[in-house]
Amino acid sequence: MDKRAKARLPSESKLRWEREGAENTLRGEREQKTDKSSDSTVSKKAQRKQIQKEAASKKKKESAKTRQEAESAAKRKGKLKFETADGKKPDKPGRKVIHAPADMASVKVHQLVHASNEDNNTGVQATEFAESTGEASLHAASHAKYSRKLHKYKKAERLEKKADKTKIEEMFQKSLKDNPEAASNVFSRWRQKQEIKKEYAAMKAGKSEAQAAYRTGSTVTSRVKKEFEDFTAKAFQFVTEHSHIIILILGAALLLLVISGMLSSCTAMLGGSGNAVIGTSYTAEDDDILGAEADYRAMEEELRRQIREMQEDDDYDSYELHVDEIGHNPWELASLLTVLYEDYSRREVQRMLRQLFEAQYSLSSSVSVETVTETRTVRVGESLGTVTTSGYCNCRICCGQWSGGPTASGVYPTANHTLAVDASNPFVPMGTKVIMNGVEYKVEDTGNFARYGVQFDVYYDSHIAASLHGHKQWECYLADDNGSNTVEVTTTQTQRVLNITATNRSLTSVIVNMDLTAEERERYQLLLQTKGNKPYLFEDDIYSNPTSDYLHYDIPGEALTDAKFAKMIREAEKYLGYPYVWGGSSPSTSFDCSGFVSWVINNCGNGWNVGRQTAEGLRGCCDIIQRSQAKPGDLIFFQGTYDTPGASHVGIYVGNGMMLHCGNPISYASIETSYWQQHFYCFGRIR
Repeated sequence: MDKRAKARLPSESKLRWEREGAENTLRGEREQKTDKSSDSTVSKKAQRKQIQKEAASKKKKESAKTRQEAESAAKRKGKLKFETADGKKPDKPGRKVIHAPADMASVKVHQLVHASNEDNNTGVQATEFAESTGEASLHAASHAKYSRKLHKYKKAERLEKKADKTKIEEMFQKSLKDNPEAASNVFSRWRQKQEIKKEYAAMKAGKSEAQAAYRTGSTVTSRVKKEFEDFTAKAFQFVTEHSHIIILILGAALLLLVISGMLSSCTAMLGGSGNAVIGTSYTAEDDDILGAEADYRAMEEELRRQIREMQEDDDYDSYELHVDEIGHNPWELASLLTVLYEDYSRREVQRMLRQLFEAQYSLSSSVSVETVTETRTVRVGESLGTVTTSGYCNCRICCGQWSGGPTASGVYPTANHTLAVDASNPFVPMGTKVIMNGVEYKVEDTGNFARYGVQFDVYYDSHIAASLHGHKQWECYLADDNGSNTVEVTTTQTQRVLNITATNRSLTSVIVNMDLTAEERERYQLLLQTKGNKPYLFEDDIYSNPTSDYLHYDIPGEALTDAKFAKMIREAEKYLGYPYVWGGSSPSTSFDCSGFVSWVINNCGNGWNVGRQTAEGLRGCCDIIQRSQAKPGDLIFFQGTYDTPGASHVGIYVGNGMMLHCGNPISYASIETSYWQQHFYCFGRIR
């Protein structure tokens, strides 16, 4: 091929031509080597000169060609036209970026071809380098373009999902507004929302198909339309000529449609009922549900143990308890765990159980110092207990401005006879005779010493003798020759009191304040109503299973003649029908069993105030009586209704084997049933 033809070749053809030239050169060299071995007449020196001469000639030609191309490029650069030297329009900027590495590869090929006399495989290597470089560049550019498109698609997809969710919620709210009866039922609302989601998905799919059909139909030409009209005319002619056959075909098709519709309805009905069953059921295994419940109850029992240990601490004189009933509704726990975890295992929910427990319960304590004054009646000859005594005389140091004068009773003091009591908090009344250390004393004087923990001040004739007495503790008895058979004895002492507070906020309130979506809350309410379609799991729990006890009961008229009982019933019946709520202790929160009885006692107007007590705490506020002595207004206690020591349930006895208690809900109940007889503990009368 001559130089002119070579100059007219495009860049790719040039590259192919150069590659063929390199291969021919290599092939020629191999042939020369073959000829060299066969023809011994040609000398090695002559061959080398011939090869060097050809290489120099080829290099000179290539240098001239390269110089010519550079001049042509300079001319094209000087022309202010948006076209190439051969008159074609330039490529787009993106294509220049893609092909730039390929152009660089072409230069590399030229360099390798020029050095072909040094390496026989240079042409092949140049070709492979150009191809690999071009492919890598094309791949990189394509990947960048694809990444930008993918980002746009993902963003559009997110926006579309958000718009779909908003549209579904609008359709759901409109449906609730059009159908108020369905809005009042949680199960109907849940089903309705599921149907709306299906309806919207179908509507969206139909719209997409319609748009595609419209785009396709818009491209139909008039020729196709004419062919359709011809086909319609021929079809009409066929129908008129074979009408009896068409009628048979239509009848068979109609029958087939009816059967298909029936099958579709059954399938939809079964599918809908299946979704409803799944949505209202506990999906975890029974062993895992019961195991999680047992773990939560174990934490509650640990809390009770801590409270008992605090009460057994000997560092305190007394204890003040402000302890709510400890317990929870097991259906609430199982329903919540199902919403959060679905098919959960016992081990999987341990962390959540601890978080719920810490949100439901709190335990705290504080110490206070109190002055306790106790008054009791003591008969003649009985012991007043061990008392603390001190000594005094009639000097100015002991009596101040009253020194040398008579006692508070108007008589002058006598050694081994006169006693003084505190003027503000007298241990016994003035004039009381007591026997201490074998000596009979009479209370004739007063002082100011109770703050030192002293009950009596013994009179001495001298200050030295009084000082030597110091503080002595003697057993004290009421003397026989007192003016009456009994004496009111007042004891004042300082006590360290441990205040224990255990608060049950109730699992209900914890769940209400959790960050759940509206759909999760609806599912939770459904599971509570249906009990997860597993009513057998906690059927023995009286607090979580509604009872069939009496909301109305006629109390015998003779029982209402007791004014205190009548006030209790008047207050208690205000709350008939209130639900059982663990830890509840007021009408605003509803009640548990002990919270209800504590509220009635404190607010019925009988002057009682026991604070907020547990069932066992209320038992401690009562005198225990025999069952035969029980009357309306007494309290009745039960044990073992759940896992706790002592009394676990309490009610108000109303006579005739009936009680008013906070079961689920607050109602009257017969104590003669096998359940209550099995758990009966005792009767108590409020002090």
